[in-house]
Amino acid sequence: MTTIVDPADRAQTPMVADEKLMLLGMLAFQRDTLRWKCSGLTPSQLAYQHAPSELSLGGLLKHLAVVEAAWVNLTFAGGIESPSWKSQHEGESEGWTFRTAGADSPERLFTWLDESQRVTELVVSKASTLDALSQDTPYDEPCSLRWILLHLVQEYGRHLGHADLIREAIDGTVGI
Repeated sequence: MTTIVDPADRAQTPMVADEKLMLLGMLAFQRDTLRWKCSGLTPSQLAYQHAPSELSLGGLLKHLAVVEAAWVNLTFAGGIESPSWKSQHEGESEGWTFRTAGADSPERLFTWLDESQRVTELVVSKASTLDALSQDTPYDEPCSLRWILLHLVQEYGRHLGHADLIREAIDGTVGI
């Protein structure tokens, strides 16, 4: 389980690099920021929901693990590994990650995130180009690896704002 307890330990984004390294660097920084926001908390703190929302930090960990695996592993790579959370997903509707995360241990949540991120790194390292197209798609047309990585940067960034507010409500911890 990878946690970040000091924001200075987060991956640094390269200021000058090729497109693939820039995207991976930005994604790594955002992943580490999520880990930092969720580190050192008890199971009940990870399950804390700041009303009126049903979002929790544990729910964000689970959601982002599932989103990353769904886009990169399942959609782009065609399922090179079966995600360990997949059996829990069977028959569940949208939002299940947020509703069910409170029953998962912090170790399990971080393990799922680690797994998704490890598979992403493997898939991206083997891709010959960012223009490679997905093997599957939830839309009417395939999408490129570039689009998927940009979508993940957007998805993490969007939810980091939620994580900031929830963590501050839990124990006053602030910072970007």
